[in-house]
Amino acid sequence: MKHFFLPLISFFLMTLSGVLLGEKVSNNVPEQIAKQKPFFQVWDEEVLTGQVVVAMDGTVLVFKGYNSGNDQSKYISVKRSQDGGKTWTEESKVGDMIEVDGDMSDDGRYPNNNWTGLGNVMVDEVNGDIMVFMTTLKTAQKLFRSKDNGKTWKMEDTTIRPGKDGWMPATNGACDPGVTIKNGSKKGRLLMPARVFVEYLNKGKNRKRFNDLYAMALYSDDRGKSWNSSEPFPLKGTGESGLVELKDGTIYHNSRTHMRPGNRRIAYSHDAGETWVDEHEDDELFDGPPDVYGCKAGLLRLPNEGCDILLFSSPGNRSTRTDITVWVSFDGGKTWPVNRLIKKGPGNYTWMAAGRQGTSSEGMIYLLAGKDWMARFNLNWLLEKDT
Repeated sequence: MKHFFLPLISFFLMTLSGVLLGEKVSNNVPEQIAKQKPFFQVWDEEVLTGQVVVAMDGTVLVFKGYNSGNDQSKYISVKRSQDGGKTWTEESKVGDMIEVDGDMSDDGRYPNNNWTGLGNVMVDEVNGDIMVFMTTLKTAQKLFRSKDNGKTWKMEDTTIRPGKDGWMPATNGACDPGVTIKNGSKKGRLLMPARVFVEYLNKGKNRKRFNDLYAMALYSDDRGKSWNSSEPFPLKGTGESGLVELKDGTIYHNSRTHMRPGNRRIAYSHDAGETWVDEHEDDELFDGPPDVYGCKAGLLRLPNEGCDILLFSSPGNRSTRTDITVWVSFDGGKTWPVNRLIKKGPGNYTWMAAGRQGTSSEGMIYLLAGKDWMARFNLNWLLEKDT
């Protein structure tokens, strides 16, 4: 008799768990989102290094870096969609890469390091400007700025200051796009993840310092004319990170690690991105294959006031960089109760962006994958049972 009831008890507990999870999810989804019909689309999109952001008018912009070949073929391009991603313009040139000081590592891993590549991207949510950075292992003191939602671009000087340790950061394109602070005394500040390649001063020393590189952030209080370096992320060997501002003004910083197995590393800032505290290993989010090296992931906070819905994208396969999956958190990254496969097969680095309220992109989530594809979907599709 006891054996007869065990399957029934197990079934009951599984059902109850599903009901409770469903109630938890539904209670954390804003009403306007809950009413949306699930939507998903994926298509081929040739990209090696890229970025995706959404302008303040809802225009979706996909940036690509072209770094090989002769000098004339080193440039940054952009393609735009003004209808939420249904149709796209042809690629157009943002601007040419520039040559910079090539005082980099000696081990041959960066053969084109005299030329910049596509760096980070920043949408200033105060004035609507879009900034595109150029970088090698150290950043260039230049950026491209658009004042018309990505239609035209102009190169300008910027000042990026090293940290207290003297190292010059890189506005690395493998980091996620920056954010505009919305709370507290630093409201309006621009904040973007960056990293320091300590190895860039290895020239002539014939030694690697990959364990010493670290994630950090750059912040600007003058609309991107100049940038200050934050304190280093509390753990070395980190980089290719993402950060978001939670509803209480806390900055949540999620980083890849390069030299240790395990899960993603998390730290917080309570001073708008200047210092980092409470560094720890996440309980659930795998750092990506290979286990000892990790993989760049995507991090996004959905633009819904009053709730901290975060998305995290990374390979879902723990053995190979395949099967890009998105995880959903309803408590600012403490737990990740929902995940869904986006595309089976090859998948590498990912970047994500959210649509703007009141525009054709509203409610949409855009994911760019570094294995030649792109997808758009909404939260209701992520929460729908995967069939």
